[in-house]
Amino acid sequence: MRKFRYTILLALAIACFVANSAIAGKVQVFMPKHEDLSPMALRNKAMAEGFASAVLEEANVMLPAPLKELRAEAFKEYMQKHAKPYIQGYKILSVQDIEEGIILDLEVKVNRRSLRTGLKGMGLFVTSVEPLSASVIWPEDWSETWGEEAMSKLHSLMILTGIQNTPEAYPAFKLEAGPENSFKGRLETDNQEWLSVNKDLAEVWFGLWKRYFSQEQAEQIRAGVRKLTISGWFSPDGVLEFDRVLQSWESAVQEVKLVELDMQPTGVGGAWEMRLISGERLDMLLRSYLPQRGLTYQLAEDAEE
Repeated sequence: MRKFRYTILLALAIACFVANSAIAGKVQVFMPKHEDLSPMALRNKAMAEGFASAVLEEANVMLPAPLKELRAEAFKEYMQKHAKPYIQGYKILSVQDIEEGIILDLEVKVNRRSLRTGLKGMGLFVTSVEPLSASVIWPEDWSETWGEEAMSKLHSLMILTGIQNTPEAYPAFKLEAGPENSFKGRLETDNQEWLSVNKDLAEVWFGLWKRYFSQEQAEQIRAGVRKLTISGWFSPDGVLEFDRVLQSWESAVQEVKLVELDMQPTGVGGAWEMRLISGERLDMLLRSYLPQRGLTYQLAEDAEE
């Protein structure tokens, strides 16, 4: 029996390319005319919405469950000003000026690696299926300090992050007035506390929650690593092809690594280590893909350290 561990350079190169490459998708945006916007400003606003829509589409592919309507709208609203780090390139396919406004067709390349990192920091991998119970506390004189627009933005951020405001629950996010009309946020857990001050409420919010979710997801990763072993191929090419397929199942597994190629007289097998996102989703995908190709698999509860 010949086994090659961690030396399958071609397979790993393919895996890295597939996992990190930018994905091009087409989006269409209608932007109604507004008397306060010049034609160029109107087009820029349409492009911002197009970028946000493209990022949302890719996020829904990556996450364990697509964002529901209200949350998707909050995501798009946020991304209209924050999508730039996730856009690797774009092409304007067409612009139609009509009486009511403009119709813009775009081809947008979204960088999956940077988006995955961003989604983790926003906590969406943790809360996309079930909300997180936490307490969110703000000053009683909120409207006098920041105005109703800021309150609306806070509620939108809570919806986007998947926070279910629960009095006296931990973690606890506390907001108060900072210097020079800024926002001062404090995030407390049972044993830690983080602070952030910024004039942009979203920067304070995500700056703090990113720290919390990075710890939460680190614990999930340690508990969620699995090893998938599959046998029954006739050649190594089949293993490499399935590696590409497995990398694309991001709603079920992530951080996929081909770690073993097993070549025997009776056939070829492969083994992968991965972080399990949805066991039910993975089982459905494996059952729909493997049996018809004469392949069998085994999923170990925990990968060996």
